[in-house]
Amino acid sequence: MRKTQVSLLGTILGAGFWGLSGTAAQALFQIYQFPVVALVTIRTLASGLILLIIIRPARPGRPFGQLLGLSIFGFAGSQLAYLWAIQFSNAATATLLQFLFLPIVAGYEAVKGVLRWSVRWTVSLLLAMVGTLFLVGGLPGPNFRILVTPAGVLFGLLAAVSGAYYTLASRPLVRAHGSWWVTTWGFMIGAMATLPFGVESVFSYQFPSTLQALTAVAELVVFVIVFGTILAYGLYLAGLRRLSATEIGLASSSEPIVASGAAYLFLGVILTGVQYLGGAMIILAVILLASRKVGEVPNL
Repeated sequence: MRKTQVSLLGTILGAGFWGLSGTAAQALFQIYQFPVVALVTIRTLASGLILLIIIRPARPGRPFGQLLGLSIFGFAGSQLAYLWAIQFSNAATATLLQFLFLPIVAGYEAVKGVLRWSVRWTVSLLLAMVGTLFLVGGLPGPNFRILVTPAGVLFGLLAAVSGAYYTLASRPLVRAHGSWWVTTWGFMIGAMATLPFGVESVFSYQFPSTLQALTAVAELVVFVIVFGTILAYGLYLAGLRRLSATEIGLASSSEPIVASGAAYLFLGVILTGVQYLGGAMIILAVILLASRKVGEVPNL
């Protein structure tokens, strides 16, 4: 159980880093008009090269199709969909729609018999989903923070589907080769898929003319690479060794708590009572997850 709780903690940290990177990405898109494809290519290629030097993983063997599909549709696809959802709406909308991957994963594992359903799981899922809605969007009304656009909704739903695929397809590879092996080659192969489009986006981008703005862009990109890519993905995947995909999804619901806390600390954004309630519901869902009985997930 202690190793399971360590895995759970790592997943929570990884999800928190992903949430912070979403806020950084929104600043890149809306303040500096940085192109999405360029950011995905830079973050995946740089992260892959860094890990390739540090980890020095064994070369992928055959069959190669599973890793190829995960790299293109999971690693690159989930990032593109999520960041496009931010660009066409905002980080709150993208986060909320992305979390629809949780019922997708839970339903799949329940059908496959990986997850032994119980009242605890039902309550945990409801708390996580409703808590995310309250924390990210608030209550429907004049101050509702969800920006609904057709493109934003489309890419948000694609982010949910690709996120579910990424979580489910990663698990057998992580158990066979380790999380950092999967993370390294997932980044490298995913970057190769987006490289031609990313290079074109970088060359067509008009970089800021002032040193201060250029430095800010560089700092945001580096933050996204280190915390929002290497650590976020590596810690998230590491949890799949001892946790089910549904448990990983529930643990990642801590992402909006970290993002909201950062907005409060660094940007002075005041949280409402509804947002505090949403955060409390998410924390309760994670506590229920951490206290679950081993037998509730029998086929790990």
